Amino acid sequence: MIDYAKLKGLMVERGLEVTKLAEILGISRQAASGKINGKSPISLTDAQVIAKALNMSKEERDTIFFKNVVKSEATL
Repeated sequence: MIDYAKLKGLMVERGLEVTKLAEILGISRQAASGKINGKSPISLTDAQVIAKALNMSKEERDTIFFKNVVKSEATL
């Protein structure tokens, strides 16, 4: 499950607007908005591109895009 609130917060913090994200992903602004608001799926490729655009650390990327996976592995 994706942590959309953290994703949007990081976008604000790092100054990445939806219009620019759409350009980077090669999609419309509406499609990008749908992805970051949880209305459209974010593929693994999208996640990689977004993580690179936001210069995310591995920890940030895993926390945002793989929230439940990281949490369940941490309890092992």
